[in-house]
Amino acid sequence: MISVLMKMWLGGILEKEYSRRLPSGWYTMPKLVQEAQVEAMVGKVKKGRLVSWASTLQVSMALPPPTAKMASQPAAQLTASSTTPKVVKKQPMPLIAVPTTAGTGSETTIAAVISGTATHRKRQILDPKLVPFAAILDPELTVGLPQGNTIHTAMDALTHALEAYVSTYATPETDRYAEMAAKMIYEALPVVREEPKNVEMREQLLVASFLAGMAFTRTYVGYVHAFAHSIGGRYGVAHGLANAVLLPHIMEYYLPVSTPRLARMAQICGISGDSDESTRARAFVESIAAMNQTGGVPERLAEFPRAGIDAVIKEAFQECHGTYPVPRYYTRPAARALLEQVCAE
Repeated sequence: MISVLMKMWLGGILEKEYSRRLPSGWYTMPKLVQEAQVEAMVGKVKKGRLVSWASTLQVSMALPPPTAKMASQPAAQLTASSTTPKVVKKQPMPLIAVPTTAGTGSETTIAAVISGTATHRKRQILDPKLVPFAAILDPELTVGLPQGNTIHTAMDALTHALEAYVSTYATPETDRYAEMAAKMIYEALPVVREEPKNVEMREQLLVASFLAGMAFTRTYVGYVHAFAHSIGGRYGVAHGLANAVLLPHIMEYYLPVSTPRLARMAQICGISGDSDESTRARAFVESIAAMNQTGGVPERLAEFPRAGIDAVIKEAFQECHGTYPVPRYYTRPAARALLEQVCAE
């Protein structure tokens, strides 16, 4: 919990930093925080007059992520149209992140994502300079989160953990983070779903999200994010919801090459102790689908039309191929078969 003294101390530091750095007449920290949006939009960045004399957006506090991460970056980078991830050329102001959902892990990662209002495309900014100076994990900030958002953001965190776990860039360190995160989500999410005001379990979800962020910021993500970015950018589908719907299908696609890893995860999360490795791995994939069903996650994305499948495949392949260290590549026919299972009927 954040005490009154901590709030006063933190607010004083940030206000002092703003007074020193922002020219007269620009937005102050309280105004900026009030205007923060859950989904960072390029158009709103321009409208907000947040570009400084050095073409750098100046923000000290992330509330909620990924908005302030977006606002710490050079504007020219944000509006770029290429699919290549962007880097930050100048060191941003010290950033203190206060997540208000237990999902993105943005408070500990090198990544930020921007949605283009004109292009309907999502763009990434990747740079170690984006990692906040500090993160404050206060579970009480998530207690009022609606049920759907709670489940979708938790499934986003689980996606981070699992895509990191099956990544070909995985290390013993990222494995530990991913295993802890997944186990904590499997323990806490069912409780929070039934007891939304359970602060202890809310805290566990926040820590799990943080750990999953620690994992994927070192391993990258995979096809779940590649497809979700395209679907979300084009059709306005919430990122966590898109991830949740796609996750069990893509983990099943990985089974032929990731059975040992998913079988171990089944044991860690208490899903199956079967002696047969393949049985455990499949049980784990099935548990993801079961968690979706119990949480009211739909099997299909109503906003995603069948007519958009080809464009989504093209964008996802551009993002993923040659960038994400996935354990198994999708062919175009396999990708079409996947998206036909999750698009609107």
